[in-house]
Amino acid sequence: MALQTTQNEAERAIYIAHDRVGLTHQVLAEALAEPGLPIADAKAFIRNMGAAGYVKPYGRGRTDKRTPHLYRPDAALALAVLLRASEAGFSSPDARKALGQAIQNWRPGDEPGPLELIPRSPGALIMASYAEGFRNFAADIVFFRQPGARKPLVAARYRQVQDGVTRGTNFPPEAAALEVRSSWTCPLDPVLSHLMRRRGATH
Repeated sequence: MALQTTQNEAERAIYIAHDRVGLTHQVLAEALAEPGLPIADAKAFIRNMGAAGYVKPYGRGRTDKRTPHLYRPDAALALAVLLRASEAGFSSPDARKALGQAIQNWRPGDEPGPLELIPRSPGALIMASYAEGFRNFAADIVFFRQPGARKPLVAARYRQVQDGVTRGTNFPPEAAALEVRSSWTCPLDPVLSHLMRRRGATH
């Protein structure tokens, strides 16, 4: 079941997703920072997640002589979810990778339309939809038992409930036949509210 979008949402999402102005490390840290998480700590977390490959810059700034790395807004959402997962005790590289990929990349079949007309990622669509007034977003991570394997299959998805209907991205097809061992859900509305509390931070 794929996230749905109206043309108006798509137009706004494309603006957000294509980053006419990318986000620097400093802007990302300011967006993540909150009481108990000073900017310096947010910067360190971003560096650690970036070094591990869970978020990646898409290029470098050209107007600043320091040529800082630039990130897309969906990286801010991925980092915010990774931060909350870390607070919940998730240090598994597989779990972090699944969360980061699920918000920054479309899984084949999850795209809500032609790639040239939709936001570049589920995270970009979620942020655009939130800005349009949609609510009830959440992130799920589930650990599935794999027969004969010592490690579980870890998968993540993002969803939104509207009028009793759940829309969102899917777990990988191979998970359908597997036993669920455990799961964790992160409500995204408070995360989005914090990230998008002032214009220019992530939108």
